[in-house]
Amino acid sequence: MCKLLLIPVLLACASCNSTHQAPVSTITAHAILQDVSWLASDEMRGRHYRSNEARKAAKYIADKWKLAGFTPLPTKTSMYLPTGDARNAPNVGAMYQGEGDSFVVITAHYDHLKPRRSGIDRIYNGADDNASGTAALIAIAQALSKVKTPLQSSIVLIAFTGEEAGLVGSKHFASNSPFPLSKIKGLINLDMISRGEPNTIFLEGAPDAPRINMAIVRANKQIGLNIVRNEHPDWLYRSDQAPFLEKGVPAVFLSVEDHEDYHRVTDHVEKIIPELATKTTQLTFLTAIDLASGVP
Repeated sequence: MCKLLLIPVLLACASCNSTHQAPVSTITAHAILQDVSWLASDEMRGRHYRSNEARKAAKYIADKWKLAGFTPLPTKTSMYLPTGDARNAPNVGAMYQGEGDSFVVITAHYDHLKPRRSGIDRIYNGADDNASGTAALIAIAQALSKVKTPLQSSIVLIAFTGEEAGLVGSKHFASNSPFPLSKIKGLINLDMISRGEPNTIFLEGAPDAPRINMAIVRANKQIGLNIVRNEHPDWLYRSDQAPFLEKGVPAVFLSVEDHEDYHRVTDHVEKIIPELATKTTQLTFLTAIDLASGVP
């Protein structure tokens, strides 16, 4: 199928069956908000990467991906990917199988910070950072389960552990990938996608990843986000795309600017903008479909 036709087909209403929704339309603010609310609840105690709550979050993600029909990564029998230290909750990785041997990768970290020792509010809920990006991975998996057009590349989702502890999970994965990094056509990392100016998302890394950038441009014709490009190049080495960039993988980063609740106990779910997270997730989904379509 012509790439120029693929995105409209995915967005088109399936009038022949009123119970069927086009895949991108299954990514909703309601679903995003539900997953952020669970991940960022007080019961999850901040999802510190060496906590039982982080392991509970990993299971939540894997279970959602299994329901969407995703499978473990090549050579793996489980979606749980240890990081070389038994104290750490695992990375979680899965894929939507394509017809070829290349990969499009979408990532986000699911960990946040351990509780404070004292205070009325002790829990670093991490709603924006990064329950929002994690919820996006879940929504993308569910949307991909509705795609009927075969894709040339497999789409890989990875929820990293230990980002807040120095990119623990992404560094380990980049050095121990179950598939060659040279087979990655593009990587999109999502970290904090639900705060700030309504309808505005920041994109870093586009000049060095023109293929991803053009796919984002095409996708955004359907989504209509205000994309602010290349204002914070230092961000490229502050989140989980960094270990991949260092190994030559084309990668971009979607995020909002730091806000007054960044790394504070006040990063609560009621402060996120579900519609912004939803549109950023839809943009990422359509970009991944474009990159995986097999058309240059």
